[in-house]
Amino acid sequence: MLKNLRNKFLSLCHVTRRLHIETKFGKNSFQIISKISKTSHKYPYLWLRDNCKCSKCYNYVADEIDIDLSKISDNIRPSKIESIDQKTFSVLWNDGHESQYDLEILYNFSLKSLHQLKNSKKLWNKDIIGKLGVPKFNYIDYLSNDLTLRSSLESIKIYGAVIIEGVNANSNEISNLCKRIGPIQNSHFGADCIVTNSLSFKDRAYTNLSLKAHTDTVYLKNSAGIEIFHVLKPAESGGESLLVDGFYCAQQLKENYPNDFEILRKLNVEFNFLKEGVYDLRHHGPVIELDKLGNFVQIRFNPYHKVNLDHLPFNDICDYYKAMRNFSKIIQNESNEYWISLRQDQVLLFDNFRILHGRAAFTGHRTLITVYISRDDYLSKANVLGI
Repeated sequence: MLKNLRNKFLSLCHVTRRLHIETKFGKNSFQIISKISKTSHKYPYLWLRDNCKCSKCYNYVADEIDIDLSKISDNIRPSKIESIDQKTFSVLWNDGHESQYDLEILYNFSLKSLHQLKNSKKLWNKDIIGKLGVPKFNYIDYLSNDLTLRSSLESIKIYGAVIIEGVNANSNEISNLCKRIGPIQNSHFGADCIVTNSLSFKDRAYTNLSLKAHTDTVYLKNSAGIEIFHVLKPAESGGESLLVDGFYCAQQLKENYPNDFEILRKLNVEFNFLKEGVYDLRHHGPVIELDKLGNFVQIRFNPYHKVNLDHLPFNDICDYYKAMRNFSKIIQNESNEYWISLRQDQVLLFDNFRILHGRAAFTGHRTLITVYISRDDYLSKANVLGI
C-alpha cells in the first residue's frame, strides 16, 4: 500500500522555468508530463527504481549502472514521496531503499527522446530547396565553433544536407571535417574513397557516365549514415551533383499510391552487392523504413544493385515491381531533382538514409573524394550538442 498517497493517486507538480514538468504518482505507476512539448509517458515503478542514481546504484567512477534487477521485486512501490525543491524529489521505497531524482534528468531519459522522434523535418522538392538553398557554413567556423557545428548538424537533420565552404582543395581536409562529428566509417570501398573515371574499382561511379539518384550501401545492415563529397578536380564539362529528398518522394508515393507505399514499407527484400570471388554482401529489409511513430527512418533505393525477390510469393513480387515503378517515376521526376555544381572549396554533407544522390555525365578527368560517417556517430554527436 502507498501510505502517503490519498485515494491511490498523488500529483506532485514540479515546474522549472524551462521544462514545465508535472509528475504524477499512482498506485502502480509513475507519469511524466511535459507541458511545453505536450508529451507524457507512464512507467512502472520498477523503471523509476532502476533509474536511481545514488552511489549504491550507480558507479560514478566507471559512469555505469550498478543495479542488480534480479534483487528488486516487481512489486516495488513508494512508501513515502517528498518534494525537495522545484526540480528534485525523494522516494523511500517499500524495500527500505531511498532515492533522489532530478526531473530534468528523468525528462532527458524519457520525454526528450519521444519529443525528438516527433520533431518535423523540412521535406523538399526542387522548387522548395531552390528557394531556400542548401544551408552553407564557413569551414573555419565549422572547425572552431561548436555553435556552427551544431547549426550544421541541425540543418542536416532538418533538410538532409549542408555545404561547408572555404575548404582547401586537398585530400586531407575531409578528414579534419569528419573528426568534428566522428571517425570515418570504413567500408569495402576503403576509409576514404577517391572516385575517378579510371575504372580503378568495378563500379559505375568510377566511369564518366551519369548516375541516377540512389542511396549508398543499401546492402549493408549498417548503411552509411552521413556521406561527404569533396570535388578535388572538377570535370571539363558536366559532372554536376544531383540531390533528391527521398522522404519527400516517399510522402508523394504515400499520398498518390497508398497501396504501393504499403508494399514498399512492409515487404522485406534482399539488397545485395555481389562481385564474384570478392564480395557477397546482403541485407534484408524494406525499401521504405518507418519508426514506431510512423516517421521516415531510411530509404534503401539503388537501381544499380540487384534486389533479390526469390523468397517472396508470386503476388508479392508482382506488387513490388509495380510499387517500385511508381516510386522510381516520382524520384526521377524533374520537379524533385535538385542539381548543384560543387566548387573545389565546397564540401557536401548529406544524410544517406534520406537523400538520394546522383551525377551528370562528364568529359575530362574528375576527382572526387568521398567518405562515410556512421549513423550512430552522427546521432551521438547530435545528441551531445542537444539537437
